Amino acid sequence: MQCRDLVLVLLAVAGCGDDSGPAASTAADTAATSAAAGSSDGGAASTSADSTDSSVADSSGDSSTGDTGECWDDLPIGEVEVLTDAFIMGSEGLAFGIDGKLYATTIDAGVGTVWRIEPDGTTASFSELPYALGLAPLADGGFVVASIGETMAPDGGVYRVDAKGEATLLTDGTIESPNFVVISPEGSALVSDDFDTRVFRVGLDGSVSVAIEDVPSPNGMAYSPDGSTFYVASTFTEDGQLTRYDVDAEGFPDEATATEIFALGPASTLDGIAVDENGFVYMAANLKGEVWRVDGSATSVEEGELVAGSLGSPASLAFGNGSGFDPCSLYSTELFGRNVVRISVGVRGAPLYY
Repeated sequence: MQCRDLVLVLLAVAGCGDDSGPAASTAADTAATSAAAGSSDGGAASTSADSTDSSVADSSGDSSTGDTGECWDDLPIGEVEVLTDAFIMGSEGLAFGIDGKLYATTIDAGVGTVWRIEPDGTTASFSELPYALGLAPLADGGFVVASIGETMAPDGGVYRVDAKGEATLLTDGTIESPNFVVISPEGSALVSDDFDTRVFRVGLDGSVSVAIEDVPSPNGMAYSPDGSTFYVASTFTEDGQLTRYDVDAEGFPDEATATEIFALGPASTLDGIAVDENGFVYMAANLKGEVWRVDGSATSVEEGELVAGSLGSPASLAFGNGSGFDPCSLYSTELFGRNVVRISVGVRGAPLYY
């Protein structure tokens, strides 16, 4: 979700009823308990700590096994530290590449930049393309990147960026405001548009079809650890909900199985999401400045847990997955702030499809 888009709808969303949301368990009390089942004992406790590089999935879309380094123990669960403060105009998309580096997107006067972030927080431009927003890594070292375009105009695009940073347009205009990207098990990209009700499938050959026809204001998306379930977060809605879907034999969400499992309430503006190896779904609520999580196996709306609060408008989330990054922390961009931060959660992320 881009900053200018948020401003357009902020007042409408904020006025949609009670803002109390569900009762919250704090990260210090409850997040550590359920996270501990999937975490390793303490490892190196500094930003220079080494961890083993993630295994690389092949181009057929097999799932990777994730980073095999030990969990860091330098931060209590739910605590936050700044990795970099380099992005004065805010940042949105976030993903770890197969090279074990962290990548984030910014937009300045229509120019989108994909940045490479080193473990010490230094940044370098990797690629430039119009209005770069969400991104997802590919097995060849590149990314699929959403180009959101101008607000409320049918000018969005989806690009493939290779390992050298060269961008090639896959499709333009079909998806008006592409936002979040996730790679499916068979290797195509699923792309959301939070001003639409559809989630689109974009093939690496440029073909476009509809994967979900009707989900309110879709934004962040993710698969469960075993790939059997798909999740979609809704942004500009009164409920601020997370919807789960069973996945069909081709690896795509079955719309008939849609079930809401979390609702944070008005003005929560759920944005990016990520899933841990135990199947819990983490959601960035950027207007609230919070990260929440809920059991992804829920079959009805659950209260969920507050993982971290008082954050600077968290946008996208990604579990550490590379040497010098904590595999048991979430990394987050800030929609309005200049930081990319690390949030300790004490459990590893689920494997991703490349």
